[in-house]
Amino acid sequence: MERQHRIQPGDRVRYSSAFCQQMGAVTGWLPQARGVVVALWGGGQDLARIRWDHHPDGPGTLGGAHVSALQRQTPDGRWAPRR
Repeated sequence: MERQHRIQPGDRVRYSSAFCQQMGAVTGWLPQARGVVVALWGGGQDLARIRWDHHPDGPGTLGGAHVSALQRQTPDGRWAPRR
């Protein structure tokens, strides 16, 4: 059975607060990173390809993250809890 993630291509995402704290990233660009998922890939589609809004290498930089490290922005502008 294929696993379903709440995060899908087109979703607006950020790194979760819990992930940033676990990494010790309390300052810098990582806790402020926001972007849009452009694709899911990998075994079980657990990896997200993300076009970041603001990145040290410039806006629109593509990067990736495991979906467990991300939070999705809901239509009302809130950040959904990690699942």
